Amino acid sequence: MGNGVKFGTILNFPMKINFLTRALTAMLGLALASVPFTAQAQTTTNSASSTTPTTTSAPITSAPTSPAAPAKTKKAKNTNYSGTITAIDATSVTIANTKGTMTLAIDAKTKFKKDKASATIADFAVGDKITGSYIVDATGTKTAASIHKKTPKTTAPATTTAPATTATPAASTNAAPAAQ
Repeated sequence: MGNGVKFGTILNFPMKINFLTRALTAMLGLALASVPFTAQAQTTTNSASSTTPTTTSAPITSAPTSPAAPAKTKKAKNTNYSGTITAIDATSVTIANTKGTMTLAIDAKTKFKKDKASATIADFAVGDKITGSYIVDATGTKTAASIHKKTPKTTAPATTTAPATTATPAASTNAAPAAQ
């Protein structure tokens, strides 16, 4: 054993390859087994005789099929926005903010709020500052889920009183006294 080769190295090398080969084969077998495979029997017809029926067989599948489950629909995620109305009509609202301009569709599900109370589209006008949320559908259309407006608080104008002025005599006389 003077050649500098460790005894365990020579014996373990073929064992490692054998193990890897088996592991890869097992993974490939599982992958193929999980893919459904459909095979159909060949259809035969006999054109010479009309008494021979045509035979077909049902598809053969390698994996059992489960009953069709209803597709789960993803609930669209609401995205918040804020800005100033630049255009509004019965079908859409356009909002401008620091990020740019955005047009949202308005539908029957859009909820309008004014000062936390229910409102209608008639309560909104160009120039109103609004917040709310919208949903993007599969086609990329942005639809307003909600539109909120707070009425700005109006403060009573401060009344200022004018400083009191002293009354000046109506006429001042600088004329000389009359002679007697």
